Amino acid sequence: MLTVLKRTSNKPLSHSPSGFKLEREGRERIRRISHAVSGVAWKSTLLNMLWIGGPVTVIGAIGGYYIGYGRLPTLGNMVFFVFFAVITSLAGVIGNIVNNYKTAGKTRSIERHMLRVIDDLPDLIMMVRDLGVDQLEGDARRREGATILLRKQDLSPNGVDLAVRDLLEDTEAARIFADIETHRRIGLHSRIDDLVIDHGDFIYPLITSLRHAAPEAAALLEDRFHGRMRDLNQGVARDENFIERVLSASEQHDDLLMTLDDAGHMFTLAFELINGREIPMLVFGYIGRWRYAEAFDRVEEARARYRISQAVGLSRLKALTVYLAETSETLVKDAAAGLHADILLKRSRAAMDDLAQRITQMACIEESDEALLREHADTLSNAVRLYRRMRDSFDQVGRHHDALLRAIKRWERIANSGPDNMTELTIGEQGEGLRIHEKRIALDHHAKVQLCSTLSPHLRYLQRKPADGTSATSHPHSLTLDVDNAKRLAIEIAVALEPHVHLSRPEVQRAIHSTNAADFSALEPGYSAATKAALAAAMVKELEDDLSRSAESLALALVSHYKVELPEDAKDFLSRQYGARREVLGQLSANQLTRQQRPEVNNERMPPLGRTPRHWYRALVLARRILEE
Repeated sequence: MLTVLKRTSNKPLSHSPSGFKLEREGRERIRRISHAVSGVAWKSTLLNMLWIGGPVTVIGAIGGYYIGYGRLPTLGNMVFFVFFAVITSLAGVIGNIVNNYKTAGKTRSIERHMLRVIDDLPDLIMMVRDLGVDQLEGDARRREGATILLRKQDLSPNGVDLAVRDLLEDTEAARIFADIETHRRIGLHSRIDDLVIDHGDFIYPLITSLRHAAPEAAALLEDRFHGRMRDLNQGVARDENFIERVLSASEQHDDLLMTLDDAGHMFTLAFELINGREIPMLVFGYIGRWRYAEAFDRVEEARARYRISQAVGLSRLKALTVYLAETSETLVKDAAAGLHADILLKRSRAAMDDLAQRITQMACIEESDEALLREHADTLSNAVRLYRRMRDSFDQVGRHHDALLRAIKRWERIANSGPDNMTELTIGEQGEGLRIHEKRIALDHHAKVQLCSTLSPHLRYLQRKPADGTSATSHPHSLTLDVDNAKRLAIEIAVALEPHVHLSRPEVQRAIHSTNAADFSALEPGYSAATKAALAAAMVKELEDDLSRSAESLALALVSHYKVELPEDAKDFLSRQYGARREVLGQLSANQLTRQQRPEVNNERMPPLGRTPRHWYRALVLARRILEE
């Protein structure tokens, strides 16, 4: 499918004073970035020249003459120095004028690139969602559309009614949810409690029946039923391992390794960073003797490779399931978020078994539909290719797991023979030991300009002239997007971001995945680029960074991998500084942590694959023989 987004207007948010203020703030923000890269500030330059050409020159001339000749300069000498300073300052002013004239075109070009990227990326995010819905059929298509509606924070009661009708297929339930939303908007939570009590026995079974097919939609419905709404400051959850899938698709030149949702998440990440998002990243390291530091680094490298290999395997599985869901005439109707890996694997294998069976049956019929046979064979061939890559990734997990265990044993041997502070988390900057550091993932002005300059030509490629032949001025440009273009653009964004934020590093991926993305659902296609810039910057600025999960994950890694004991001051620091839960930290002990609780041993996330069915290959061979005759 080709999605086309037409912009019927490109005006500010409104003609109210607040709308004009947003427009002005957005343009000023873009202008500051462009001038910071290519322009020269006139005020600071002129003041600098006056200061150097005036007092600094006079003081320097008098002091230097006195030191060299032992007396003050004469009037003629002073006239010489002043005349020299004036000529030098004038030459500097003229040079500055020429430089600004030469860079004015570059500044305007930078502004055009930034306006285009800021204007188009929010629209592309919406178009990707639409493409994802279009790939589905039947009930899955309706459920996905309803789930997207329920994610919208400012959805009206009528919108809630529509989403619930699509999900539960019950008009009475839809009316109840719409009433609850109406009461929530004016703060009547007592009336919401009354409705929950009156209709709980009716609504809860409906939500429970939906939970298996669409876990996320069921959770959203449950929150709506109790009048709970996600705070915009909390953002929206990112899809796990989406960066790895995009990078793998780029490295192996195979778009099937990533999904449309991955493209949407990459668009969102780029838009966040362009508008000033700073993503916190917690890392820990050892400060002290080289032998201990080297052993620590080896464990960290092995742990990073192991976690990335796990992510690769699960990403391959999701890519396979999504491919089968997006392909018509398969048993996989959707790849709903929140489903466990073993369920995804079971559904994918069942769909591939069904395809192989249909191909075998069609090959035995003399008057079979060759076009349909070719379509089924192509689908099964692509699915088998993805399955083989998933199997290779799962094999890598085992090898990296063994390497991690060897590195941990070496660290334990060195740590046990070292000083006591080797097995304690050190708070403060003094002495040797393990420490947690906080870093930030962000783009400076030069990086933002480079990113926008790289993406602008790709976005221009997605624009087409109006079919009615009107000019671009009277009829704003339209965007066209299909699945292939969306994935290619996501790959270009990942490649463009790599030199600035190092997306390929495991610690960077973990930091991005552990934080929520900003919710840009309030941005609409009719807003101008300047208005979008102002609103996006405000949304990013108000986003709350929750580091509690990262802190708890790091604490678990320290205890399980490095056998580090967490003293009370370290627990207090993690709880106070990063919001880690005290009850979770209190349960972590290197001596009490069981073998099954240790991440380097517990590998339950990876479902067993078993042997690759041979009848898949036999079906493909039969289809090839029929089609080549």
